[in-house]
Amino acid sequence: MAEPPPVQVVAGASTQAPQPMEDTLQITPLGGGKEVGRSCHLLEFRGRSVLLDCGIHPGRSGLDALPFLDTVDLSTVDLLLVSHFHIDHAAGVPYLTEKTGFKGRIFMTHATRAVMRLLLSDYIRLLPSGDGRKQGGEGSGGRDGLYDEADLANCCDKVELVDFHQVVEHNGIRFWSYNAGHVLGAAMFYIEIGGVRLLYTGDYSMEEDRHLVPAEVPSLEPHVLIMESTYGTQKHESRDVREALFTSTIERIVQRGGRCLIPAFALGRAQELLLILDEYWKEREDLHRIPVFYASKMATRALRVYQTYINMMNQHVRDQMDVANPFRFAHVQNLNSVDDLDDTGPCVVMAAPGMLQSGVSRRLFDKWASSERNGVVIAGYSVEGTLAKQILSEPDEVRTMDGRVQARRCTVVSVSFSAHVDFFQNFSFVEATRPDNIVLVHGEKNEMDRLKGKLVQETNKWPSDRRPTVSSPENGQLVKMKFQRDRRAACVGATWDDDQMSDVDKPKRRRVQAGVLVRRDLRTTLYADDELRDSSPLAVTALAQTVRLRLSCGVDGLDFLLKQTFADVQDGTATEDECDGTFQKGWVICGAVHASVYALEAGEKELTLNWNAAPLGDAVADATACLALHAATSVPALRNAGPCCAPPATQRDGGAAAAALVRDALSDSFGEENVTDAEPADGDEQEYICLMKVVLDEQGATCGLVREGSELRA
Repeated sequence: MAEPPPVQVVAGASTQAPQPMEDTLQITPLGGGKEVGRSCHLLEFRGRSVLLDCGIHPGRSGLDALPFLDTVDLSTVDLLLVSHFHIDHAAGVPYLTEKTGFKGRIFMTHATRAVMRLLLSDYIRLLPSGDGRKQGGEGSGGRDGLYDEADLANCCDKVELVDFHQVVEHNGIRFWSYNAGHVLGAAMFYIEIGGVRLLYTGDYSMEEDRHLVPAEVPSLEPHVLIMESTYGTQKHESRDVREALFTSTIERIVQRGGRCLIPAFALGRAQELLLILDEYWKEREDLHRIPVFYASKMATRALRVYQTYINMMNQHVRDQMDVANPFRFAHVQNLNSVDDLDDTGPCVVMAAPGMLQSGVSRRLFDKWASSERNGVVIAGYSVEGTLAKQILSEPDEVRTMDGRVQARRCTVVSVSFSAHVDFFQNFSFVEATRPDNIVLVHGEKNEMDRLKGKLVQETNKWPSDRRPTVSSPENGQLVKMKFQRDRRAACVGATWDDDQMSDVDKPKRRRVQAGVLVRRDLRTTLYADDELRDSSPLAVTALAQTVRLRLSCGVDGLDFLLKQTFADVQDGTATEDECDGTFQKGWVICGAVHASVYALEAGEKELTLNWNAAPLGDAVADATACLALHAATSVPALRNAGPCCAPPATQRDGGAAAAALVRDALSDSFGEENVTDAEPADGDEQEYICLMKVVLDEQGATCGLVREGSELRA
């Protein structure tokens, strides 16, 4: 496949030169780009990747029906999210899991997995013998197909199930799902990666029908909306009008003595159509003599699935379940085999598959197409390249499954019950969600292009800062969007500056006194020390360190050197079980290191340093050890050298000496010209002894010194 040029979109950032800390989101349709069928879309962002759906094209066969999976290193994909069970969205999943290097996790709703298992088992059975399988017709299995029953079973075992609104996190990817209303269990997925939010609609419906609720509308605005464009700019008739056209067309065919074929997939829209037919036949006694058949070997199992997930259907069906099961039809008979069908008189048969590629629906079409009394009602969307799409143009001749050319004289009527949105419903969804960017998928080229133009036209009426970009990529064409990286950190264990302030003002004044900044799974969190153990996978551990060394100089000489070197030297006491010798003198240096001198046997002295591992304590301990070692060689020389680092401490300097030390240290590290006095930020009521700003390479930081009790804190 020739690689189309990438689509460049800058989102959440200026269109000028790239800004620092920008990340690029890439969206690539591997299937379903300017086509309907084999939906599969790859998201890549900040080292994470997600596949959305993996279907098979109903109008193609063998490997040609799959998405372009060979263009991707599937071993790096983190997740596969499957929106619903239809063939064009889910039939490629067993191939992905069993025949490729995919190692990621797979998620779908409970109902989607249950129905997918039934549908794909039927899909394997219905594959024609010439489709890369062993000879033997339907049900022959075959080692040369895309996958077999064993592969399907292994695939289903790997699937993880989610409920609507259940939040799942994996490797920095956070997602949850909403009811999409398209078929039983259909889901929209809301995905968050590194602060960027994406909403994938899959196939969705905004209308309530006889058994399903309409799609939910998320309240959280996404940065990117990946939405279907199946019907482009078309407008649907109302449900009542469509139902009337559907039933009247069927009645007209059977009343003239004809046989009516309704191609439909075994699960999904079939149940909706059966509810309509059963209710219509119940109201029309003159039609009771005409049989209605549901040709499906899965009828009983399908009934159990719909009974199991009745809680996912609308209130009308749930209320009916209290009286009788609405899916136990009074006027619809199950047809296990087409050989059992008596079609000598008028009848109605609903049979799979819905695109007339093979199976019962294709056998009946080939048998009935040549009679003008018969008719076909296409009740779903027909994909390009399928017989269902071909006969909508009412050709004079069609080719049968065995290759013969025969006349087509039967009537063909299309009445859409495919539960996709039209333009007005699609645009209302865009207005409700207000995305920054829209990516169109799942639509034939002409319909998608018309929809893109209409969306641009309508959204140009919005304020300029709220107009979304609209992209309509082909298969393999990258859509690139740039987002500035989120630099915010969540704070855990924050405290209030003033316990007396009102609850309204508290959120404005909350801060963490001290803590640890943790970056994990693309999120940054600042944990207060006391919350680290309970709220994170980390814990604060104090590492006590002790150094002992022989002291060759006198105690007075060391005392002089310590007070000349450090601005904060206090008298200390002996620590229990610290040394076997006799305690002579102790110091607390900079509040971080406890130093003690002990007299040992044979006239030797030992200096013991104790501190908790920390940058300040480590530095002070190293400096103290150096002083002790240098003093052993030349105490008089060090006495004459004067102060080593800072002026002597005074009790009433107000912290001026410490402030001067901080300024000198910053100037030595960053240059005196880059260190200036600073003013407190608005709302910062802290009393600073000094506040300095350091600017280097256009990056700035402030450093302040405050007094807390008898201690100074930076």
